[in-house]
Amino acid sequence: MKKKLLIVLAALAVVTILYYGLKTPLLKLAGSYLIYENELEKADALFVLGGNAYNRGNEAVKVYQQGLTDQIICTGGNTHQLVKSLGLDYMESELAKINIVRQGVPDSLVFIITDGTSTFEEADHILDYCKENNIESCIILSSKFHTKRIKKVFKKKFEKEGIKIMIHGAASYNYDETLWWHEEEGMIAVNNEYIKHLYYWFFR
Repeated sequence: MKKKLLIVLAALAVVTILYYGLKTPLLKLAGSYLIYENELEKADALFVLGGNAYNRGNEAVKVYQQGLTDQIICTGGNTHQLVKSLGLDYMESELAKINIVRQGVPDSLVFIITDGTSTFEEADHILDYCKENNIESCIILSSKFHTKRIKKVFKKKFEKEGIKIMIHGAASYNYDETLWWHEEEGMIAVNNEYIKHLYYWFFR
């Protein structure tokens, strides 16, 4: 009986040591797996995906200021409830443009695509826009934790049309991607992203 108890206690001790020793590296790995980014080069256009007009809009301005593009196209047809609560009816694409222009990018260089309420829909609309406007290279900008999924959605269909894409992520202002589990919004972001990956794996 004592021997069995010692084995159980030893096993619990090992599990506890492994938990505290590996917890942080494993959580960091879970976050870093979701991130995929290319080294950026000059592109014909920068597309800002709908979802977070503040973080993504700010990052779009940085990319523009580095001279990596001469035009920015904001996408997204969703309207957030918080915006509606203020009596406004701006779509994600419109909010992103407002944020970008507010920071000094000329209005004439920022365009919007108001269609598309999901990553798949946005990819199709962006591809059509590229073909119609003879865009041969573009940067696709979303949140950092979205970039691995963006690659899966965009890469094959754009390469098929001979359009070079570079994927770039905007860091969150609400949490550190390397320590995402320290903040509630970080935990929600990672949880939601893994659920979307599973959904795409099963149904796309």
